[in-house]
Amino acid sequence: MSKLSRDDNGQLTIFGALGTTQVMTVSASSVQSTAVAANCTILRLANSAAAHCHFAIGSSPTASVTTSPMLPAGAVEYVTCVGGDKVAVIRGATATDVSITQIS
Repeated sequence: MSKLSRDDNGQLTIFGALGTTQVMTVSASSVQSTAVAANCTILRLANSAAAHCHFAIGSSPTASVTTSPMLPAGAVEYVTCVGGDKVAVIRGATATDVSITQIS
């Protein structure tokens, strides 16, 4: 099981193995990733420097530019999930690529 904790400087650190990575080109419509592995508990979302996007996580998520969390351009975010979840992404103004890495 993966875990997040803080180091002596207050920075988040990860205890877990990096698993499968899926890179998605984010378009003007919400698109879903494949389902994460059953033992996956944390996802690492890394956005390219091209533009911001929005994401949603769940069994059949739909990302929205108005109600979903934003992933800024060039940002890396760690989020919890459960096995079988998918990540949906939608672009802001410009297309971008998002890397989704499973951590278990």
